[in-house]
This record gives sequence, structure tokens and C-alpha cells, in this order.
Amino acid sequence: MTGHAELSLRWQGKSARWWTAFAALAAAAAGVAAGLGAPDAQTWGILAAIVGMAAVGSAISMLRRRVEAGPDGLRYRTVVRWRRLAWEDIARFEDLLVDGADPRFRSTELRVAARLRDGSTVSLPVPWMGPAEMGVFAKQLSQLRALHRRYAPHPRVAPPRSGDRRADARGEAGPQRDTHDA
Repeated sequence: MTGHAELSLRWQGKSARWWTAFAALAAAAAGVAAGLGAPDAQTWGILAAIVGMAAVGSAISMLRRRVEAGPDGLRYRTVVRWRRLAWEDIARFEDLLVDGADPRFRSTELRVAARLRDGSTVSLPVPWMGPAEMGVFAKQLSQLRALHRRYAPHPRVAPPRSGDRRADARGEAGPQRDTHDA
């Protein structure tokens, strides 16, 4: 993507930020307990290290979730590198309801997937929202769809057939309409 991004979406989920902050606080508390010589200080130190690494990893992944859209297509961030999708490759954007993996907690999240022309699906890292952020999710999805309509080439529409094979072969089937602007 050589052009600049007209739309840049970052992850803004509030619930995961709270969980990350809670994990960082728990890691700090376990580290303080280990440093003060609490009983089983070694266990507290190991717990602080594990929870602290999880909190740092979660914070980094939150900061790195991004989708940029411009005239050349989409550019989205994965864990290690950027990936690109040209507008010509994207057939449409689908909004998906994703149920939580734990059946004890009923949580449904909203996510966007790009359906490609070859039939495959690419899940985008953002927008990805919980039910509380539905307005933000809908706004971001409509912005993505508007850019797709602006920059994606329209599919070629076959000319209407008149029923007369000879006239169709000569190109005299009648006026051709541009049906994708309707």
C-alpha cells in the first residue's frame, strides 16, 4: 500500500483494558509480596512473573491491533507483521457474532471478516467490540464499507440478452445499462 491511509482503526475495547490493568495490578501485588518476604515468597515471585508477562503481552497486542484503509486497499496488523488486501480481492465485509469459548459466561462479541472473491474469509483484528460498544462498531464497519464502495472496481455486468442469438452476437441486443449504480 503505497498511498496514505484514509481510515485508521485501532482496538478500543474497554473490557480487555480492565482485565489487562487488573492482571498488571495482580502481578505488582504478587511481586511486592515476594519482595517483602511473605511466606512462600518464591511461589509469589513465580506468580508475579507469569501474570506480569501475560499483562505485558496483552497490552502489546492491544496496541498493535490496527487496520488501515486507503486507495490501494486494506493493511492490517498481525502479531508479527503487516498484511495487505487489495480492494479488488475483497468481495464484501461481513459482521460476525462470536460467542465466548467458556459456556459459563454468556458473552457475544462482534467482529468483521473480509470475504474474498475466491470464497475465503480473512478475519480483521478491528473492529472487534463487545456488545457495549455497538455504536462504535457500527460506525467503523460503515466507514470500511464506504471505502470499499469507493475504491473497489465494480464487477462487470453482462449485457442483457434479447432472446435473438444473432442480434446478441452482433452486439445489437439493445441499450446496455449500468446496473451496479442503481
